Amino acid sequence: MTNETQGQIAAITGATGGLGTQFCWQLAEQGYQLLLVDREQQALDKLAAEITSNHDVAVDVRCVNLVDEAAVKTLAQYLQSLPELSLLVNNAGFGQSKYFVDIDVENHVDMVNLHVHTPVRLCHAVLPGMIQRDRGAIINVASLSAWTPCAGIVQYAATKQYLVTFSEAVKEELKGTQVTIQALCPGFVKTGFFDTQIMETFDAKHVPSWLWTTPVEVVRYSLKRRHQVIVIPGLACRILGRLMRMPAAQPIVRRIATNKRQSDEHQDGH
Repeated sequence: MTNETQGQIAAITGATGGLGTQFCWQLAEQGYQLLLVDREQQALDKLAAEITSNHDVAVDVRCVNLVDEAAVKTLAQYLQSLPELSLLVNNAGFGQSKYFVDIDVENHVDMVNLHVHTPVRLCHAVLPGMIQRDRGAIINVASLSAWTPCAGIVQYAATKQYLVTFSEAVKEELKGTQVTIQALCPGFVKTGFFDTQIMETFDAKHVPSWLWTTPVEVVRYSLKRRHQVIVIPGLACRILGRLMRMPAAQPIVRRIATNKRQSDEHQDGH
Protein backbone atom coordinates (compact mmCIF):
# COMPACT_ATOMS: atom_id res chain seq x y z
CA MET A 1 0.00 0.00 0.00
CA THR A 2 1.23 3.50 -0.83
CA ASN A 3 0.43 6.80 0.87
CA GLU A 4 -1.19 7.93 -2.36
CA THR A 5 -3.73 5.11 -2.45
CA GLN A 6 -4.37 4.56 1.26
CA GLY A 7 -8.09 4.82 1.96
CA GLN A 8 -8.95 5.55 -1.65
CA ILE A 9 -11.60 3.60 -3.52
CA ALA A 10 -11.46 2.22 -7.06
CA ALA A 11 -14.70 1.11 -8.73
CA ILE A 12 -14.47 -1.42 -11.56
CA THR A 13 -17.37 -2.46 -13.78
CA GLY A 14 -17.27 -5.84 -15.49
CA ALA A 15 -15.07 -6.89 -12.58
CA THR A 16 -15.39 -10.66 -12.76
CA GLY A 17 -13.85 -11.32 -16.15
CA GLY A 18 -10.99 -10.47 -18.48
CA LEU A 19 -9.46 -7.04 -18.03
CA GLY A 20 -11.85 -6.21 -15.19
CA THR A 21 -10.49 -8.95 -12.97
CA GLN A 22 -6.93 -7.94 -13.74
CA PHE A 23 -7.71 -4.33 -12.86
CA CYS A 24 -9.05 -5.57 -9.52
CA TRP A 25 -5.89 -7.53 -8.71
CA GLN A 26 -3.44 -4.84 -9.72
CA LEU A 27 -5.34 -2.09 -7.94
CA ALA A 28 -5.53 -4.24 -4.80
CA GLU A 29 -1.76 -4.66 -5.01
CA GLN A 30 -1.49 -0.86 -5.08
CA GLY A 31 -3.57 -0.64 -1.91
CA TYR A 32 -6.89 0.62 -3.25
CA GLN A 33 -10.13 -0.29 -1.52
CA LEU A 34 -12.27 -1.90 -4.19
CA LEU A 35 -15.86 -1.70 -5.35
CA LEU A 36 -16.51 -4.58 -7.74
CA VAL A 37 -19.49 -4.22 -10.07
CA ASP A 38 -20.87 -7.02 -12.22
CA ARG A 39 -24.11 -8.89 -12.83
CA GLU A 40 -23.38 -12.27 -11.18
CA GLN A 41 -23.42 -12.26 -7.39
CA GLN A 42 -21.66 -15.60 -6.99
CA ALA A 43 -18.76 -14.57 -9.22
CA LEU A 44 -18.47 -11.25 -7.38
CA ASP A 45 -18.37 -12.92 -3.98
CA LYS A 46 -15.77 -15.42 -5.14
CA LEU A 47 -13.48 -12.75 -6.54
CA ALA A 48 -13.88 -10.56 -3.46
CA ALA A 49 -12.95 -13.48 -1.20
CA GLU A 50 -9.87 -14.28 -3.28
CA ILE A 51 -8.67 -10.68 -3.22
CA THR A 52 -9.19 -10.17 0.51
CA SER A 53 -7.37 -13.43 1.27
CA ASN A 54 -4.32 -12.13 -0.60
CA HIS A 55 -4.38 -8.38 0.08
CA ASP A 56 -5.15 -6.26 3.12
CA VAL A 57 -7.82 -4.16 1.39
CA ALA A 58 -11.55 -3.74 1.82
CA VAL A 59 -13.65 -5.09 -1.02
CA ASP A 60 -17.30 -4.23 -1.57
CA VAL A 61 -19.46 -5.75 -4.29
CA ARG A 62 -22.50 -4.51 -6.19
CA CYS A 63 -24.53 -6.88 -8.33
CA VAL A 64 -25.87 -4.66 -11.11
CA ASN A 65 -27.27 -5.29 -14.57
CA LEU A 66 -25.47 -2.47 -16.36
CA VAL A 67 -27.81 -2.45 -19.36
CA ASP A 68 -30.74 -1.63 -17.09
CA GLU A 69 -31.15 2.14 -16.86
CA ALA A 70 -32.83 2.15 -13.46
CA ALA A 71 -30.13 -0.07 -11.97
CA VAL A 72 -27.38 2.12 -13.43
CA LYS A 73 -29.02 5.24 -11.99
CA THR A 74 -28.98 3.64 -8.54
CA LEU A 75 -25.31 2.70 -8.96
CA ALA A 76 -24.47 6.22 -10.11
CA GLN A 77 -26.10 7.69 -7.01
CA TYR A 78 -24.09 5.33 -4.82
CA LEU A 79 -20.79 6.24 -6.52
CA GLN A 80 -21.65 9.89 -6.13
CA SER A 81 -21.95 9.38 -2.36
CA LEU A 82 -18.42 7.96 -1.97
CA PRO A 83 -16.06 10.80 -0.95
CA GLU A 84 -12.99 8.60 -1.26
CA LEU A 85 -13.72 7.34 -4.77
CA SER A 86 -10.63 8.26 -6.75
CA LEU A 87 -10.72 5.86 -9.71
CA LEU A 88 -13.53 4.63 -11.94
CA VAL A 89 -12.83 1.90 -14.51
CA ASN A 90 -15.63 1.57 -17.06
CA ASN A 91 -14.67 -1.88 -18.27
CA ALA A 92 -17.95 -3.77 -18.77
CA GLY A 93 -18.62 -4.66 -22.39
CA PHE A 94 -19.12 -7.38 -24.99
CA GLY A 95 -18.40 -7.97 -28.67
CA GLN A 96 -20.22 -8.68 -31.91
CA SER A 97 -18.90 -10.25 -35.13
CA LYS A 98 -21.99 -10.51 -37.30
CA TYR A 99 -23.59 -8.14 -39.76
CA PHE A 100 -25.74 -5.39 -38.28
CA VAL A 101 -29.00 -6.73 -39.75
CA ASP A 102 -28.21 -10.29 -38.61
CA ILE A 103 -28.10 -9.34 -34.94
CA ASP A 104 -31.23 -8.95 -32.84
CA VAL A 105 -31.92 -5.26 -32.32
CA GLU A 106 -32.15 -5.76 -28.55
CA ASN A 107 -28.52 -6.87 -28.59
CA HIS A 108 -27.62 -3.61 -30.34
CA VAL A 109 -29.58 -1.61 -27.79
CA ASP A 110 -27.87 -3.48 -24.95
CA MET A 111 -24.47 -2.67 -26.43
CA VAL A 112 -25.28 1.03 -26.74
CA ASN A 113 -26.54 1.04 -23.15
CA LEU A 114 -23.49 -0.79 -21.82
CA HIS A 115 -20.77 0.92 -23.85
CA VAL A 116 -22.25 4.42 -24.02
CA HIS A 117 -25.13 5.21 -21.66
CA THR A 118 -23.63 3.51 -18.61
CA PRO A 119 -20.16 5.12 -18.82
CA VAL A 120 -21.74 8.52 -19.48
CA ARG A 121 -23.99 8.26 -16.44
CA LEU A 122 -21.23 6.95 -14.16
CA CYS A 123 -18.70 9.54 -15.34
CA HIS A 124 -21.25 12.30 -14.80
CA ALA A 125 -21.87 11.00 -11.29
CA VAL A 126 -18.22 10.88 -10.15
CA LEU A 127 -16.62 13.81 -11.95
CA PRO A 128 -18.07 16.68 -9.85
CA GLY A 129 -16.65 15.16 -6.66
CA MET A 130 -13.29 14.44 -8.28
CA ILE A 131 -13.07 18.00 -9.60
CA GLN A 132 -14.02 19.43 -6.22
CA ARG A 133 -11.34 17.32 -4.51
CA ASP A 134 -8.94 18.03 -7.41
CA ARG A 135 -8.02 14.36 -7.51
CA GLY A 136 -9.23 11.36 -9.43
CA ALA A 137 -9.07 9.34 -12.62
CA ILE A 138 -11.42 7.61 -15.04
CA ILE A 139 -10.43 4.80 -17.38
CA ASN A 140 -12.87 4.02 -20.19
CA VAL A 141 -12.04 0.70 -21.82
CA ALA A 142 -12.40 1.26 -25.56
CA SER A 143 -10.62 -0.68 -28.31
CA LEU A 144 -8.45 -0.43 -31.41
CA SER A 145 -11.72 -1.25 -33.16
CA ALA A 146 -12.69 2.37 -32.57
CA TRP A 147 -10.80 3.10 -35.80
CA THR A 148 -12.23 0.20 -37.81
CA PRO A 149 -15.68 1.26 -39.05
CA CYS A 150 -16.06 -1.99 -40.95
CA ALA A 151 -18.70 -4.50 -41.96
CA GLY A 152 -19.26 -7.14 -39.31
CA ILE A 153 -18.42 -4.98 -36.27
CA VAL A 154 -20.68 -2.00 -36.89
CA GLN A 155 -22.07 -1.36 -33.42
CA TYR A 156 -18.93 -2.40 -31.56
CA ALA A 157 -16.71 -0.03 -33.55
CA ALA A 158 -19.24 2.79 -33.23
CA THR A 159 -19.65 2.54 -29.47
CA LYS A 160 -15.91 2.22 -28.87
CA GLN A 161 -15.29 5.27 -31.07
CA TYR A 162 -17.80 7.13 -28.92
CA LEU A 163 -15.77 6.30 -25.80
CA VAL A 164 -12.58 7.56 -27.45
CA THR A 165 -14.13 10.84 -28.62
CA PHE A 166 -15.94 11.29 -25.30
CA SER A 167 -12.72 10.80 -23.31
CA GLU A 168 -10.71 13.16 -25.52
CA ALA A 169 -13.35 15.86 -25.21
CA VAL A 170 -13.79 15.52 -21.43
CA LYS A 171 -10.00 15.75 -21.06
CA GLU A 172 -10.21 19.25 -22.56
CA GLU A 173 -12.72 20.23 -19.89
CA LEU A 174 -10.47 18.86 -17.15
CA LYS A 175 -7.53 21.10 -18.02
CA GLY A 176 -6.29 22.94 -14.95
CA THR A 177 -7.35 20.12 -12.62
CA GLN A 178 -5.59 17.02 -11.31
CA VAL A 179 -8.40 14.82 -12.63
CA THR A 180 -7.57 12.60 -15.61
CA ILE A 181 -9.52 10.54 -18.11
CA GLN A 182 -8.22 7.79 -20.36
CA ALA A 183 -9.54 5.81 -23.30
CA LEU A 184 -7.79 2.45 -23.08
CA CYS A 185 -7.62 0.97 -26.59
CA PRO A 186 -6.22 -2.57 -26.52
CA GLY A 187 -5.97 -4.73 -29.61
CA PHE A 188 -6.36 -8.46 -29.22
CA VAL A 189 -6.23 -9.57 -25.59
CA LYS A 190 -6.11 -13.15 -24.35
CA THR A 191 -9.39 -13.23 -22.42
CA GLY A 192 -12.75 -14.94 -22.86
CA PHE A 193 -13.95 -12.07 -25.06
CA PHE A 194 -14.04 -14.21 -28.20
CA ASP A 195 -15.74 -17.21 -26.58
CA THR A 196 -19.33 -15.93 -26.68
CA GLN A 197 -21.90 -17.16 -29.19
CA ILE A 198 -22.21 -13.82 -30.95
CA MET A 199 -18.43 -13.83 -31.57
CA GLU A 200 -18.40 -17.35 -33.01
CA THR A 201 -17.89 -16.17 -36.60
CA PHE A 202 -14.62 -14.45 -35.66
CA ASP A 203 -11.61 -16.72 -36.18
CA ALA A 204 -9.02 -15.53 -33.67
CA LYS A 205 -6.51 -18.08 -34.99
CA HIS A 206 -5.95 -15.86 -38.04
CA VAL A 207 -4.70 -12.97 -35.89
CA PRO A 208 -0.88 -12.77 -35.93
CA SER A 209 0.71 -13.66 -32.59
CA TRP A 210 2.51 -10.31 -32.43
CA LEU A 211 -0.83 -8.50 -32.20
CA TRP A 212 -1.88 -10.33 -29.01
CA THR A 213 -1.35 -8.98 -25.50
CA THR A 214 -2.24 -10.34 -22.06
CA PRO A 215 -4.58 -8.80 -19.49
CA VAL A 216 -1.61 -8.29 -17.16
CA GLU A 217 0.26 -6.28 -19.80
CA VAL A 218 -2.77 -4.22 -20.78
CA VAL A 219 -3.73 -3.22 -17.25
CA ARG A 220 -0.16 -2.51 -16.16
CA TYR A 221 0.36 -0.25 -19.17
CA SER A 222 -2.94 1.52 -18.56
CA LEU A 223 -2.28 2.24 -14.90
CA LYS A 224 1.22 3.54 -15.60
CA ARG A 225 -0.16 6.03 -18.12
CA ARG A 226 -3.15 7.40 -16.28
CA HIS A 227 -2.38 10.94 -17.42
CA GLN A 228 -2.46 9.95 -21.12
CA VAL A 229 -5.84 10.15 -22.83
CA ILE A 230 -5.34 7.60 -25.64
CA VAL A 231 -3.53 4.51 -24.40
CA ILE A 232 -2.73 1.57 -26.69
CA PRO A 233 -0.87 -1.29 -24.99
CA GLY A 234 1.71 -3.25 -26.98
CA LEU A 235 4.30 -1.76 -29.32
CA ALA A 236 2.90 -3.46 -32.42
CA CYS A 237 -0.62 -2.31 -31.57
CA ARG A 238 0.58 1.25 -30.96
CA ILE A 239 2.19 1.37 -34.39
CA LEU A 240 -0.91 -0.16 -35.94
CA GLY A 241 -3.15 2.26 -34.06
CA ARG A 242 -1.23 5.26 -35.34
CA LEU A 243 -1.55 4.00 -38.90
CA MET A 244 -5.25 3.24 -38.48
CA ARG A 245 -5.95 6.82 -37.43
CA MET A 246 -4.51 8.20 -40.66
CA PRO A 247 -7.32 9.04 -43.13
CA ALA A 248 -5.27 7.71 -46.04
CA ALA A 249 -5.06 4.31 -44.35
CA GLN A 250 -8.78 3.91 -43.67
CA PRO A 251 -9.62 2.15 -46.97
CA ILE A 252 -6.91 -0.41 -46.21
CA VAL A 253 -8.14 -0.84 -42.65
CA ARG A 254 -11.69 -1.45 -43.88
CA ARG A 255 -10.50 -3.99 -46.42
CA ILE A 256 -8.44 -5.95 -43.89
CA ALA A 257 -10.77 -5.76 -40.89
CA THR A 258 -14.10 -6.39 -42.61
CA ASN A 259 -15.79 -9.63 -41.63
CA LYS A 260 -17.39 -11.66 -44.40
CA ARG A 261 -21.11 -12.26 -44.07
CA GLN A 262 -21.78 -15.97 -43.84
CA SER A 263 -24.06 -17.28 -46.56
CA ASP A 264 -26.38 -19.12 -44.17
CA GLU A 265 -26.83 -15.96 -42.12
CA HIS A 266 -27.60 -14.00 -45.28
CA GLN A 267 -30.27 -16.47 -46.35
CA ASP A 268 -31.84 -17.02 -42.95
CA GLY A 269 -31.68 -13.39 -41.85
CA HIS A 270 -30.54 -14.12 -38.29
